[in-house]
Amino acid sequence: MSVLRDIQIALRLLLRSPAPAAIALLSIALSVGATAVVFTAVKAVLIAPLPYSRPSELVQIRAEFPRFGPSNSDWALWSDAQEIARRTRTLASVAVYRNEMFNLAGGGSTPPEALYGLRVTASLFPTLGVTPMLGRSILPDEDQPGHANEMILSYGLWVRRFNSDRGIVGHSVTIDGRNCLIIGVMPKDFDFPLRRGAVHTPSPYVDFWAPFRSGAPQAGTAGLGVVARLRPGVSLTEAQQDLTAISADLSREFPTTNRDHILRLGLVRDRMIGNAKDALWTLMAAAVMFLLIGCANVANLLLARGLVRQREITVRMALGASRSRVVRQLLTESCVLAVLGGMVGYVLAVVAWRALPSIAPVNVPRLGKAHADWRILVFSLAVALANGVLFGMIPAYSAGWMRANANQDLRSHSAIGSRNDRVRGALVAVEVALALALVVVGGQLLASFAALLRTDPGFDAKRVTVFVIVPGAVRYPTPEKWGTFYRRLLDTVRSLPDVDSAGTDDALPFSGENTGGLVGKSTGGAQGSGQIPAEIDVVSSGYLQTMGIRLLQGRWLNDDDMNDANDAAIVSDAVARHLWPGERAIGKPVCVFCSPEKPNNWKRVVGIVSSSRHASMDRPPQQASVYLAAGALQKAVFLVVRSARPDIDIQKAIREVIADIDPNQPVFFSATMQSLIDDSLADRRFVMLLLALTGCLALAMAAAGVYSVAMYVTSRRTQEIGIRIALGATRGNVEALVFRQGFLSAMIGLAFGLGLTLALIRILRGTLPELDSGKSDGIWIEVGIVTLTAALGCWLPARRTAKIDPMLALRQE
Repeated sequence: MSVLRDIQIALRLLLRSPAPAAIALLSIALSVGATAVVFTAVKAVLIAPLPYSRPSELVQIRAEFPRFGPSNSDWALWSDAQEIARRTRTLASVAVYRNEMFNLAGGGSTPPEALYGLRVTASLFPTLGVTPMLGRSILPDEDQPGHANEMILSYGLWVRRFNSDRGIVGHSVTIDGRNCLIIGVMPKDFDFPLRRGAVHTPSPYVDFWAPFRSGAPQAGTAGLGVVARLRPGVSLTEAQQDLTAISADLSREFPTTNRDHILRLGLVRDRMIGNAKDALWTLMAAAVMFLLIGCANVANLLLARGLVRQREITVRMALGASRSRVVRQLLTESCVLAVLGGMVGYVLAVVAWRALPSIAPVNVPRLGKAHADWRILVFSLAVALANGVLFGMIPAYSAGWMRANANQDLRSHSAIGSRNDRVRGALVAVEVALALALVVVGGQLLASFAALLRTDPGFDAKRVTVFVIVPGAVRYPTPEKWGTFYRRLLDTVRSLPDVDSAGTDDALPFSGENTGGLVGKSTGGAQGSGQIPAEIDVVSSGYLQTMGIRLLQGRWLNDDDMNDANDAAIVSDAVARHLWPGERAIGKPVCVFCSPEKPNNWKRVVGIVSSSRHASMDRPPQQASVYLAAGALQKAVFLVVRSARPDIDIQKAIREVIADIDPNQPVFFSATMQSLIDDSLADRRFVMLLLALTGCLALAMAAAGVYSVAMYVTSRRTQEIGIRIALGATRGNVEALVFRQGFLSAMIGLAFGLGLTLALIRILRGTLPELDSGKSDGIWIEVGIVTLTAALGCWLPARRTAKIDPMLALRQE
């Protein structure tokens, strides 16, 4: 009951002084709310369990090619997966999958739709430990030749396309012109894989899973995703040792396919998260620092309020209240304030996460599904309570030093006021130091990101629109028919009004697709023998001009070069410099995908173009690229169009062209080229946005802390200042006196903050390479901004104090 009474007293006292209570409540709500917003993202991406059974046992197997340098891709060879499943001693099961696109036929008023999904082996769902919500999984023999077409729907596709019809299982739909039996629907929370190789798809989630139709996909060396489950009791290190031994055996037994690569594995969770882990934890650290700034701010407010109540507390102690009783009451007041602020902070987090999913990057798994649930409420209240105890201890401890001598304390505030002034100055220094660290580190990261946005990709993305079109296998069963479709499409698009040019490609930059391989002027199997890794694209005539890539020497590819037997190739200047330094590369032979087993894939250089970026804006600009034209239309997947028409208009016009050519052919995806580049930076943009907001709030809260301390100190010295003015002190003298006293704490904070900042930058450079590109002069600009902000917070009270009427000041008690 005594606790309840303390709470009632605390609420009554807060209502008695609503302005200070509201300011403290706002500080707590902002700091707790910002921390809750970031923690919601951390929980969704890093903490929440994966939607699979015992996810800590799931590993991703990948092939690494040392000659090609480091890679973030997760793929291996079909032949490797089969050998691993046969030879492993540490893996309980192995499953294989690959990306697939289906053309779902329309009906009535429903248009045809292109779907993004997976071809999988029957072992995938047992390996993941999941079962369909409706229907059944893929049976062990249904991924072998001779079985009917089947598919399992995602929950999202089931709701969107089939209106949540529970009777859809057992019915057939038309996929690529063939009947396909729907055998199941997966649960709502299930998705696999969570991190996708191709980011740019109509839906952020996989739409379907279908069994491989003919056993081994294409050739035994096809690249696929491989996921496996560890045997009970097997560690990741033991599994990697087992895989290393298998890899060495395969290299000896199958040198043709396994000589140049090694097999690695990592936890599915780690491979799924990728680089997002470091960014999110850095953001969480920034939020905690902002929380500490808010904590110091509230402690300062409560200290000021405690001095105002000094007489009240002294009277209570003189009448018999123990120090522990007074401290308990003060802590109760701070905790009540903290809980109220934590609840408001939780509301702010809920509101924020109703807006943030719309801008959440797709390539950060599960971030788009983040929301502030009851767990975030518990987190917010726990953080608020911890801070309530922390910022309440300082004024409570200060009250504990009050003497029980009522006559002395009722007449003088000097001893306690002096002690509290030192505490308040220390809290201001802490606020300024933390704010400086946040502003400088955030500013350096923002400067690096701004420089990245200004980076030239090596081509002109303006006014270029991209379409992904995959003709159905039944209507276009041969490469020749596929090429005929694209030939007709390309000719029609080029004839449209205001279309400057158009072309096709099999692996468009920033689409998530790439076709890397070795090129050189010899057929040696080692990079040192004259071969280098390069991006090798098969493009139509007009593609390079449409992309705005600059021709440096020679000629463009033309329609004649697209004949299957043609050997024309255009190389980037990076290839020309490396293979033929100081020589003229035009007319030189270049070996593409050459090896001792395939030594005769020679092409002839007819042109040299400027180097461009293919996968990332932060990769080195000297991208080695080779462009071939032979068979371009038979391999085309991407259509690129340069037009002066608005993006929406040109997309509508080309969709109409495709519908005229084939009404049953859907467009899988369409977007501007610039949006693809922007999407490749979406994860960084999201983190930078939250970091910038945190830095701005930290700067504003620190400035408010400096201002409030300066105002409080001057209010306690009103009589002294009035006497100084009455004795002849000028307004400038008073301003300088007040400013100097307030700015001293800020300068101490700036000094400590600068040391903290430099230490943080040194530590974070290992996980945030962007800090290496920050300029040192930018640090001093950011230090200057924080210094000016602190100076402004001191100058405003000083200016106000200098205008005081000495007669009124002398009458003030």
